[in-house]
Amino acid sequence: MNTFTAVTYNVLAQSHVHPDRYPLSRPEALDPARRRVLLLDRVAGLDADLLCLQEVEPAVHDDLRARLDATHHTAYTRPDSRPDGLAVFARRATFAWHGHDVLRYQARRRGTDGAALTVRLALDGQPLRVACTHLAWQPDPTPPAEHVGLRQMLELLAHRDSVAIDDTWILAGDFNATSQSAVVAAALQRGMSESCRSQRPWDTSAINGRPRKIDYLLHSTGRLTPHPGTLPKLTRDSELPSLIEPSDHLPLRVDFA
Repeated sequence: MNTFTAVTYNVLAQSHVHPDRYPLSRPEALDPARRRVLLLDRVAGLDADLLCLQEVEPAVHDDLRARLDATHHTAYTRPDSRPDGLAVFARRATFAWHGHDVLRYQARRRGTDGAALTVRLALDGQPLRVACTHLAWQPDPTPPAEHVGLRQMLELLAHRDSVAIDDTWILAGDFNATSQSAVVAAALQRGMSESCRSQRPWDTSAINGRPRKIDYLLHSTGRLTPHPGTLPKLTRDSELPSLIEPSDHLPLRVDFA
């Protein structure tokens, strides 16, 4: 049986770190130099076969690539309107690498843009496509026609169907949506499964004192068997970022067979 470990992780771009947004975080946990060292060590220490990262600033990607280039292929893209982007690292010894593509979403909020970074891999000769994305946030009650994140997810699913509907897919990233949202429902209705449905606790972020699950590793139904890792329990008083966790998200880890 072939197995590999996948991680999705919003690493929190330093350009988004404002002390008033993180009143529970100690000043030293928000210090740029200290955060940078901790973040690089945290990502490298995950030792994942497949890393899907969001909010990666170019300099951070350069540092990670320098650390991981001997062991991992990499691809990176940064939307024009953002100071940060998406990165995927895939272990050379585990996957064959056949290139990457960038899907620029047509759905966007004014003055912003978004994207999905898709890498074409093979595991023992079997094709595997991995899409890393960071969807736009909007409240769950937003009407579907006005919900930018939902429209972006539908674009990503349409892209999947147009380029390689029969391949095994993983959709990874910060969806900025809860498990009960129309965003996640759209993917589940179109042949994707939630890899962490049985995981408890499963909250991946505690922004503004609100523990929520908004990070996902979805996979093509019936193609992979997921074994989610263990997450610490987040509460209203959880300190993120901290001197242990450099982001306001936790890395979400799943072993796939």
